[in-house]
Amino acid sequence: MDSAQDVPIIIWVHGFEAEAWHRRWFNFMSSKDDLKRILQMKDSFYENQLKLMNWLYQTKELNLQFVHVSKWFKEHIAECDARAVSQNASIIPNIVDSDLFNYQEKSEKQRFKVLSIRPYASHKYANDQSVDAVLELSKRPYFDRLEFAFYGEGKLFEKTLLPLRNFENVTLHKSFLNQNEISELHKEYGIFLCPTRLDSQGVSMCEAMSSGLVPISSDITAIPEFVTHNYSGLLAKPEDPVDLADMIERLFFNSSLFNKLSKNASDSIEKKCSQEVVINKELELILS
Repeated sequence: MDSAQDVPIIIWVHGFEAEAWHRRWFNFMSSKDDLKRILQMKDSFYENQLKLMNWLYQTKELNLQFVHVSKWFKEHIAECDARAVSQNASIIPNIVDSDLFNYQEKSEKQRFKVLSIRPYASHKYANDQSVDAVLELSKRPYFDRLEFAFYGEGKLFEKTLLPLRNFENVTLHKSFLNQNEISELHKEYGIFLCPTRLDSQGVSMCEAMSSGLVPISSDITAIPEFVTHNYSGLLAKPEDPVDLADMIERLFFNSSLFNKLSKNASDSIEKKCSQEVVINKELELILS
């Protein structure tokens, strides 16, 4: 019978399973009951979870390899929280279907059309910052020339988007979308508004980039590994809706920048996350 050392095991590490309790602090600030619940979990669920990750990263009893989706997540979350360096580790991002999310050259007018497709179950996705950015833009003289569409679903949808309901150039769509529907929406819009508080990659952002939308996100966590500011997108300061609004304004007044970022966004994701790139890396790892 083969020993445990003879059986190669690859573990993909994506996020929640490798994080300390405090990483998603923004989800527990709405009530004292939420805070009490997570503090109780800190000493039970999370402590045992991270003990397991610590053991997995260091054990010699198993023949293990690890895959992290970003360098930032590996070094600043997974290994930091487990207090151990993961052995035999590779960085391979989540795949983006570049055939479905295929690049189509954007018209200059599409820089006036801003799309947001996000979950509303958590404060992680910073939808409140997107709302505040629109409110900031509403004070500027060109606001009526912009068009915004917000798609998503979750317990925070109604409350978060309530301040935008009276704007004629803002549409709200409470629904989940399948990938084909998302791909079709990508063809209509030019900017993908996706600030964040915590992302190990930002797959929906990468899909939008593959389609040629210009991402406007936050200069935080793993996002800069997938968006190069002023080259393949624009990155605002964390927790700064006015900066997000300023990024949209930059594109409004600079069509050449919009066109450059759109093409570079698609090209960069093709090189990092396309089927060919990711599958070849995974097969190489599996077959080694």
